[in-house]
Amino acid sequence: MKKLLTSIMATSIVFNIGAVSGSAQAKPDEHLFSKKPVLTFDVISDIQGDYNDFKHVLHDMEQVNPTSKALIINGDITDRGWDFEYQAVQEILDHNPHPDNVWYSIGNHEFYKPKWASPNKLAQETWPNDTPESEMFQNFYNFTGEEKVYHIKELDGYPFLFLGTEKYMRYHDNSLWDEVYLSDEQLDWLKQNLEAYSKKNPNKPIFLFSHHILKDTISGSNQAPYTADYLDQDQLEAILKDYPQVILFTSHSHWDLHLPDWAGKKVVEGGDPRGFTVVNTAGIQAGWASAGPNGGEVSIGNDFKQGLQVEVNGNDVKIKAYDYKTDKVIKELGVHNGTIAQLPPDVAADDEKNVLIGATQYMEYSVNGKSRWVDYDPKNPPKFEGNQQVFVRHKGEMNLEDGLSKKVTFKK
Repeated sequence: MKKLLTSIMATSIVFNIGAVSGSAQAKPDEHLFSKKPVLTFDVISDIQGDYNDFKHVLHDMEQVNPTSKALIINGDITDRGWDFEYQAVQEILDHNPHPDNVWYSIGNHEFYKPKWASPNKLAQETWPNDTPESEMFQNFYNFTGEEKVYHIKELDGYPFLFLGTEKYMRYHDNSLWDEVYLSDEQLDWLKQNLEAYSKKNPNKPIFLFSHHILKDTISGSNQAPYTADYLDQDQLEAILKDYPQVILFTSHSHWDLHLPDWAGKKVVEGGDPRGFTVVNTAGIQAGWASAGPNGGEVSIGNDFKQGLQVEVNGNDVKIKAYDYKTDKVIKELGVHNGTIAQLPPDVAADDEKNVLIGATQYMEYSVNGKSRWVDYDPKNPPKFEGNQQVFVRHKGEMNLEDGLSKKVTFKK
């Protein structure tokens, strides 16, 4: 029940203007991320009852990331939070390949059973249909083995912290639905863990997971319905603002990872000028798109299935946005000591047809230099004849700068 897509479909000639407000940070060198990783893990979200795609993704993961040590399912494990839906997810895990560790965040769909009088009868007018709030939490605890919605894991010395709402707000305020409530206890727990791990190594990545979206961070977060997911975002940001080594993974929207604001640096006034990193995890069940600049959403199909593959080497992290429908890497983000960069795209020259191979509408190019950048139009692909060097990069938007470029040489 959510989704969008930014309006960048129109192609036009543009000049290189900084995508990030404030002073730009130095981009890390792409060679930092060429080493063999010492730790890899996968992040997906929003299964929401799409068991066939979930199976597909698990088998793809085994093929493309066989050394993965953990799978994080970042909320919306189920469609409505029924106990039998959790059992169906467990059945798939039991009979299909997956990493040894599987960890979970709680999502809003884990609380949708009260909208149903029975598994086959939607009855929102009689909400909560005799379903106590405690039952929805207990179903999550029974499935995950957790005692709270916020919890911590550690893998090869790297912390994995999980946040989650402690109330389903519709039970407490009939003007609300899916908004996230974080208690003072949970916020103190987060602050204490960030302080402790930062003292051990101030540059070592801290992986943080929360199903919902922070306003003004990534795709869709500056449009309805994603501008008020957290009841007190300021309190959360006041804690995160001093930890540039934090990488926060958020889900909920099912937005396309091709978009130029799929990740970014959220800088909070008074905090570290590097900000903290935020990355969209897309989704498994379906894709959604923006209905326009005034908000709202439209479906872009049920064959949508995307996620992330994360590679870690020391303090360096490479995050691969992956399309499980086409079995291809969409783009990559490098994170180094609190700074980020979109890594060069996987493009090449076709010297026979004099066109770029692998370029998309979310990229731009510059011919024989880097002073003037032009949006790439796949419907009217440019020709590069003669001896030309073409630089190609992923576009950036909102809190993400334009990416590092790849030089492609046309020889004919």
